[in-house]
Amino acid sequence: MTVHVDDVDELLGYAARSTHRTDLVVTPEQLHARNLKRRLSATSRPRSSLQFCDLSSVASDVLTEAGDSATALDRIDRIRTLETLLDERPDEFRHFEPLFGTRLSAHVSTIESARATVDAVTGYDPGRLDALDELVETTPPVSRRDARSLVEGAVATERLLASTTDAAVSDDAVLRAATTSIRETSGVAFEAAYPEAERLHLAGVSSVAATLRDFLLAVTEETAVDVRLFARAGTGPGIAGRLQERAVTPWHDRALPSVSLDVPVTEMVATTREQEARLAVALVTRLADSGISLSDILVVARDADGYERALCRAARQYRQPLSLWTQLSVTETRPYTLVESVCRLLDARDGPFPVETLCRPLFAEWADPDGETPSALPRRALDDARDRLGRQTRSLSEWRTRVAETTLPEQVERWLQSLLSWAAAQPLAPEPTDVRETFTPLLDAYRELVLPTHRERDDESLAETTESARALVRLERLVDDVAAKYEAWLDRGQTDRTWEAVQYLFETIATVKPGRREHANAGVVDVVDATDAWARTEPYVVVLGLVDGVWPLPPEGLFPVEVRDTLLGGSTTAARRLAPREGWTVAREFDHFADAVSTATDHLVCTRHEQSADGSNAYRSPFFDAIEVTRGAPTRVGQAATTRLLSHERTLPDPLAGLVGRESR
Repeated sequence: MTVHVDDVDELLGYAARSTHRTDLVVTPEQLHARNLKRRLSATSRPRSSLQFCDLSSVASDVLTEAGDSATALDRIDRIRTLETLLDERPDEFRHFEPLFGTRLSAHVSTIESARATVDAVTGYDPGRLDALDELVETTPPVSRRDARSLVEGAVATERLLASTTDAAVSDDAVLRAATTSIRETSGVAFEAAYPEAERLHLAGVSSVAATLRDFLLAVTEETAVDVRLFARAGTGPGIAGRLQERAVTPWHDRALPSVSLDVPVTEMVATTREQEARLAVALVTRLADSGISLSDILVVARDADGYERALCRAARQYRQPLSLWTQLSVTETRPYTLVESVCRLLDARDGPFPVETLCRPLFAEWADPDGETPSALPRRALDDARDRLGRQTRSLSEWRTRVAETTLPEQVERWLQSLLSWAAAQPLAPEPTDVRETFTPLLDAYRELVLPTHRERDDESLAETTESARALVRLERLVDDVAAKYEAWLDRGQTDRTWEAVQYLFETIATVKPGRREHANAGVVDVVDATDAWARTEPYVVVLGLVDGVWPLPPEGLFPVEVRDTLLGGSTTAARRLAPREGWTVAREFDHFADAVSTATDHLVCTRHEQSADGSNAYRSPFFDAIEVTRGAPTRVGQAATTRLLSHERTLPDPLAGLVGRESR
């Protein structure tokens, strides 16, 4: 097994035209695989020798060849099962009480995170658990107590989950089973699953958990397949050292790694984050106006979500649409509000319910799946109708009578009666098939009848229309996810047949699985998170937010800091057996930084702001000092030049003026 640090070109070198899939490429993120494919396509490189896959599918294929199979609980299932166990068997979780108090039901997500953390460090291997206990014994008393409570609670949680379900507790448990199969069959199970494979490439990783480490070693030792791990600039050296079971110099004791760039680098400074967003969009707009293709420009942020609103406001000001590749907050969209309000209406209709429950689907732009093309119902008309209908709670049939007897605009009355008739036709105790049969036509009607009205009232950025369209795509997938999960929970007796349970699943799955970082409008400038920039290249790149405290963010972890530091150092035999999480240091933050600034092939612009939202000073990220320009040094643009770019003149600063022809300046 070999480890390559910050060397994507080495991986791409294995791409070739072939009738055999000789190289398995496993990436932790879907976008990382997409970036690799994009790099190959840009150079017209064939890639028929490469097979892109994920660890879950590899583990499943190996188990199938071994005559076994395993399905894993996902996080939603684990949370639901833990809620039940905490209610029925609270004493089993007593180890967590010194950390979280006696109301453990309020800490279900943290308990699951603790289970996952100990899994990552030890893989729940008895020898590693003993090594962890030995290491914890060397730490101060308070840290020792808290760490032992965490580990003992996590071990108990893992055992409880394993004893109450036929499925594997997690994807890591499935990977452990696959590792066992590889060992027990002397590699035959893996080679049968991938008979053409000569190499297994694990690419773009920032951490190697204990279970993954065991899997890679099993493939290395039991098969003829070479394992190549392509690590990133910050975490790579530590990963390499730990895989070789040697001591690792702590991040804070290392010199800051350098990032060598063979492109000009320009630094631009704004006063506030809002102005920084305007600065980035003004620069993008000026470059585009000068003839540079939008597809050649990329904006990267440490956290694109944090800049989304400011960037969208700036995009509207400059009439420069952006494509933000951020996780969609689907629960904050209009289509989701419709789904939620319909679930609440259907759940309430068997008893008296208030007028707000009746009217909310119409406020969310409900459209009758079997009805006519809707006219927009003015909010004022709906507000007026709600007031006229009164505050008394009524049953569904009583509301039909009340609507008929109340003087309302004809259009509003018609829609209320249509909604009431439609709701009355839905089953009281929904089956899983009812989830699909209810919401698929509802979302189809929204797409066909309501979405066009968004387009008519939208501005040039199409922000509202695009958000609603993305939400519809996500919800259409969620319908199948919810129906499947609802069926599984009914089979296990974990829920009742109610619309409330359906609504709970919509909310839970939408929150836990927010959807891919994807945007429907491709003809604009992309804005991506730094972690998604790995292996991507573009000519002109603007990197936002190079502010200390934002980039890097302070590291966090459930283990006490003394335990984390001892684990990361690997200075003892016990520590070297374990797999600490790289996110416990800022090395992972440096991964993202190095990926972001290395994306540019022609010119890199780094921006930051000098004033935080609370008015305090914001200072330049120390990571900026890691940049080494092979031709000269980074150039800082003065305040006067920044002001001219933001003014109506929109004049490019001198370091950037050479990017366009003289006639365009």
